[in-house]
Amino acid sequence: MSNTLRCADVVARSLHRLGCRRMFTLSGNHIMSIFDAALDAGIDLIHVRHEAAAVHMADAHGRLTGEVGVALVTGGPGHANAVGALYTALAAESPMVLLSGHAATWELGRGGFQELDQAGMAKPVTKASWMTGDAVSLGRDIGEAFRIALSGRRGPVHVSLPSDLLDARLDENAVTWPTPAAAQRQALGDADCAKILSLLTAAKRPIIFAGPQLSNTAGRDLLANVEAATGVPAVILESPRGLADATLGALPDVAKQADLVVLLGKALDFTLKRTSAPAFDPAVRLIAIDPEAALTARAKHAKGDALLFA
Repeated sequence: MSNTLRCADVVARSLHRLGCRRMFTLSGNHIMSIFDAALDAGIDLIHVRHEAAAVHMADAHGRLTGEVGVALVTGGPGHANAVGALYTALAAESPMVLLSGHAATWELGRGGFQELDQAGMAKPVTKASWMTGDAVSLGRDIGEAFRIALSGRRGPVHVSLPSDLLDARLDENAVTWPTPAAAQRQALGDADCAKILSLLTAAKRPIIFAGPQLSNTAGRDLLANVEAATGVPAVILESPRGLADATLGALPDVAKQADLVVLLGKALDFTLKRTSAPAFDPAVRLIAIDPEAALTARAKHAKGDALLFA
């Protein structure tokens, strides 16, 4: 015999299935049903004093653990308060999901309580942003948000959850439960690896710059192994000032003398340019290894002889 579930419980149980054991949140009318459901599902609620703080804490969780951090806020002004913090998570490439309560679907276009185009507001500062359209989609949408947050170049994802859908009931057999999300990576082929190693061996002053995805413990261990195997120094550029950061000492001068630069998940952007002089020697060879085709294309545009690996 099947049971019916309140859809707020579908959301909470989906989060638990995906490995979420705590959410960073600030309460509000649209999401109180998820509060009850989260407690029943064994998810701790870390309450904050401002919605942006919930996003910053989920961002930090994603950076430090490599797992998806989850922030939960109410709709309207609660969502609006949270959106600004998403930009930081996007720049830091943090895997995180913002779940926002939302005006009921039957109220849309009718002057609903705190009605706002939340998905549109969050879109510029997320990898993906949408509103769940029906109760049956809730579990699938939670799983899809986790998948997108972890795939390729990691980052924040937003999903708005209309309050009437959270209060609806659904036959348990009709629920599409998500499966644990795993990071999706496209491995380099043996020939590509051999070519990169050959160029590193031939270079006299090579250097590797890594992106923020490698700033957690697992990433640092990986870079340490790369350094040990190749003898090439690997540096994570975490500061928003990049090579212009005064705390880096002589590193900018060292970078300018490099004859081969490998960008390992590091975007070729303003952080690799100095305000007073070019970051690299004009004759430097450049290798860009990145899951995002647009960023390898940028490296190719900047330096036509760049070798690109996605």
